[in-house]
Amino acid sequence: MRSSALIVILTLLCSTAQAKASGMKAAFAPNRVSLDGMPNEFDGEWRRLTLPVKGGEPGEGDLAARVLVAYDDDALWVAADVVDDKLVGGGDRVELVLGIPGGKVFAVEMFPGVPGKSRAMVKHRGRRVSGAKIVEAPTDAGYSLEAKIPWRAIPNSETVRIGYRGGLFVHDADASRRVEHVLGSTAGRSYERLPPLSKASEIALGSGLLRERNITRPPVKNLLANVVGDKMKERVLIYDRYLVILGPGYRNGEQYYFRDLGSRADKGDLLRFEVEDFTGDGLQDVLLRKRVRGRRGTVEVLEVLSYHPGGETLTAVFSQEVLLEVSGGTIANDVRLSGRGSRTKIVLKPGKSNGIDARRFNRVSNTGASPVLVPWGTVASQTFQVNNGSFVVSDEQSQQPAALPQPRPTATPRPQPSNTSTPTDSATVWEKRPSADIASVYAHYKKQRRVSGAPRFTLNADVAEDARPERLVVHNRDLVVFGSGFHGGRGFAAVELSHFERSRDVTKVTTRDITRDGKHEILVWGVIRSPLPEDLGSGHMKREVIVVYKVKGGHFERVFAAELARRIGKKRVAAKIRFRASGIELRPGKARGYDEGSYPWLQKTTPNGGFEPLLLPWGGIDRVRLRYDGNKFIR
Repeated sequence: MRSSALIVILTLLCSTAQAKASGMKAAFAPNRVSLDGMPNEFDGEWRRLTLPVKGGEPGEGDLAARVLVAYDDDALWVAADVVDDKLVGGGDRVELVLGIPGGKVFAVEMFPGVPGKSRAMVKHRGRRVSGAKIVEAPTDAGYSLEAKIPWRAIPNSETVRIGYRGGLFVHDADASRRVEHVLGSTAGRSYERLPPLSKASEIALGSGLLRERNITRPPVKNLLANVVGDKMKERVLIYDRYLVILGPGYRNGEQYYFRDLGSRADKGDLLRFEVEDFTGDGLQDVLLRKRVRGRRGTVEVLEVLSYHPGGETLTAVFSQEVLLEVSGGTIANDVRLSGRGSRTKIVLKPGKSNGIDARRFNRVSNTGASPVLVPWGTVASQTFQVNNGSFVVSDEQSQQPAALPQPRPTATPRPQPSNTSTPTDSATVWEKRPSADIASVYAHYKKQRRVSGAPRFTLNADVAEDARPERLVVHNRDLVVFGSGFHGGRGFAAVELSHFERSRDVTKVTTRDITRDGKHEILVWGVIRSPLPEDLGSGHMKREVIVVYKVKGGHFERVFAAELARRIGKKRVAAKIRFRASGIELRPGKARGYDEGSYPWLQKTTPNGGFEPLLLPWGGIDRVRLRYDGNKFIR
């Protein structure tokens, strides 16, 4: 079981070229760490410390280092392997400076001991850190050390372990304890000048959603709130048109959630944004009012999005259009929100119309929310209160409808389901008018997504609702389902297969009932491409993976994913997968061009980025069995 600590590893580096300050990455630590002063068990992205902070650039052999940051559940670890031509007790040290959300700065200094003269110590503001441990070891070029610092020693860490900033510094004293040179990952030590210290889910966000959508600007909103369920707070972010949630308590701190809001917050279309417990379940919910733009006008929608205890996706527990503006007129509902927690009330009244009456009003809601109340209708007011986690009408007052021709009935689409990132899935549901057939539903999908031509894959299988088979197609990177028995033949669901960079990276799509519930799941096979680490040279690595989706509640949910092979050039390591009555079984396969000594990665034992790790022929794991728990496949 991982713990929420940081591991900072510094090791030998002879280059002292000037480097720009930038953020640092924190990877998961190994399950077991041997506190022996030698950081051999850690892997991850190494970071050179070449920024002279004090004393200019040191001479060759005087001072050099590189760093790697990692973390687990219990403590903060710092390991260092430093080039230093003379070890001075009480002067030479490694320092980690943390920027804690809210503006606090916490600095920890780790002093190596001098054999026969002094003991190694971990200090904060000149005092020993309670519960901390440290071990140093001499090296030919200087010294190495590993230190363990409990999270409880870090301010606010009982609830906040995400959104950190950080800098690492190596201090060198030669003639006395007076420090002559300092190398760092950044020049600044204040909270404002410290760059990000990103954990696994934040790294996944940067390489996933932000990279794929080419989002380079900082978030429009950046809050900390307890929205998922444990005591740890999550980051609640809004980039452009996407709501993002990530944190140590969401999917083991490895993944992030995102939802397309359908409106551009960066263009001023987010009109209200609050995080508070509106449902009374002890978790904070997200309330937002957004402007949705269309070809003929705009609609403003009020939504309350909520996690339920144990849930992994946000659910729209209240979604209501409250203002409609089209050419020549508006309808503006009156909205009043009062109370707190389970006593929260939302009162909605039709309000006034300006330039629109029943003769002109002929519209179907396409936002997924309940349509705006019209002043000439029969509803004078509606009061919504929480019942079983959702807002329902608890009181409705009627009025005499206006003596005008009534508009044609509007069809209210089913609410759009949420989007869950594992790390970057995206799902949507649309519905047509009740009279639409599946051909027009398919045409509606193609129009909405601006696709044309024939799909790359077409299948028929019973994946949802009644016994009639649904049609499954893959266009570009969209997996789409529709059919005569799906949403009454009026709707479709789509999920973006965004793990894959290009459409041709999706190599095969099949279906089979692997959950044994009478409905088929969708098995997507493909290749994920990623650049090779610097120490392995240039080029790309190809990871052959399988991702399994289930259609639940009218939308896609990812229930399983695994890496089945890894290929670099002509070298390849593969595993085996079998679908049994009891679930899924993974086994090691064969290697071509690699053996235990030449393969550059260790055997992973836990999922990485939501994918079960590749089982190596020499990895010591005979098999992994997974069973379906009603939501996903677990070990």
